[in-house]
Amino acid sequence: MRHDTPEYSLIAAALTGNPCVPGADWDWDQTVDIAAREEVLPTLHGKLSCPREISDFFEAVHELNAERNRQLLGEIETLALHLNQAGIEPLLLKGAAYLVTGVYPDPADRWLQDIDLLTSPLQSAQSFEIIRRSGYEPPLVPHPADLVHHHCPPLTQNGRVPVEIHHSPCLGARSSVLNTDEIVNSSTLFRLGRAVVRIPSAEHLVTHLIVHSQLQHGAYYRIWPSLRVMLDLILLGRRFTVDWGAIRDRFRLHGKDAILNLHLLQVEKALGIPPPFPISGGGVRWWYRRALWREPRLRYMDPIYTFSRMVLPKVRLSLRLLKHPIGRRYVLSTPFRGGFYKKLLHDIVHD
Repeated sequence: MRHDTPEYSLIAAALTGNPCVPGADWDWDQTVDIAAREEVLPTLHGKLSCPREISDFFEAVHELNAERNRQLLGEIETLALHLNQAGIEPLLLKGAAYLVTGVYPDPADRWLQDIDLLTSPLQSAQSFEIIRRSGYEPPLVPHPADLVHHHCPPLTQNGRVPVEIHHSPCLGARSSVLNTDEIVNSSTLFRLGRAVVRIPSAEHLVTHLIVHSQLQHGAYYRIWPSLRVMLDLILLGRRFTVDWGAIRDRFRLHGKDAILNLHLLQVEKALGIPPPFPISGGGVRWWYRRALWREPRLRYMDPIYTFSRMVLPKVRLSLRLLKHPIGRRYVLSTPFRGGFYKKLLHDIVHD
C-alpha cells in the first residue's frame, strides 16, 4: 500500500488540524479504508469536510468508541483491583496509559486493540493466573512463539479486548534500550477509581512507543508506522514535559540513534511536525525509506532488507524456540507447512 496518496495526505492533514477541502469526485471509500488501516477512524470525527453520510459514519464510530473506552477504563480498574488484592501494582503500557492520563484530549479519539499490563518477571505468572481466574481464557492452542515472547499468552473474554501481561516492555536485545526495572522504578502511582496502577515516566512512554514501533514490530511497520502511532507521539509531547535530550542519549548509548531519527523524520513527513531536535538530513537510510513509501514492493528486491528485516528476525526467534521441546518441533516443521509460503506470497502480491 502506497503512502503518498491524496487520501493518506488528507487524513494526515486533518489529524493535525490542517484539512483541505476535497473535490466533488473524491474517493471517500478509499479514504475510509485508509483511515481504518491507520487506526484513526474515531479520531477523524469532526475533522473533515465531507458528505453528510460520511460525516455521520465518523460520528457513529466516535460515539461507539467513546462507549467502548468507558467500558475499557472500568475493565482496567477491575483488573488492577484483582491484582492489587495480591499486592501487585500493574504498570499500564501504551494505549491504556494514554487513556487514563488524558494524552488524548477527547478519549474517544483513541482506538485500543488490547490492554497491556507490565509486572515484574517474578509477578507475571501470578498476575496471569489471577486474571485467568477472574474469567479470562488463554488461547486454546498457544502459539509456540509464546514461549519466548515478552508477555504471557493473551487472555480473552467474550465481548472484551485481549489482555496481555508483560514481564518486559520489549523483546530480546531491545529490552536493553528500556528494561523492566527502569520503567517500574521511574513510574508513578496513579489512582484509578478503587484501584492503584503505575504510569511510566514521560521519557519512558515516548521511548517505549518508538522502540515498539521501530524495533518490536515487523518489517512493514518499522517503515510505515501507523498514523495512530505517530499521532500518539505528538500528543505525548503536548501532554507531558518530555526530556528529548535524555531520550536521544538513551538511543545513542545503545546504538539506535539512527532508528530514533528515522522515526522522527517520518512523523515530520507524514504529519508536518518537526523533530524536537535538529537532525541532519537522515542520510541514505532516509532517502531509501522515502522511496519505499512511494513503492513498497521495492523492498522485496533488496537482499539486505530481505535478510535483515524478514530472515534475521525469524532466525533469532527460531534459535530461541529451539531451546524448548515444543518450540523445536514447531521450528523444524515450519518449512513443510503450506501456509508458510501462502502467507509470504499473499504479502508480496497484495502489498
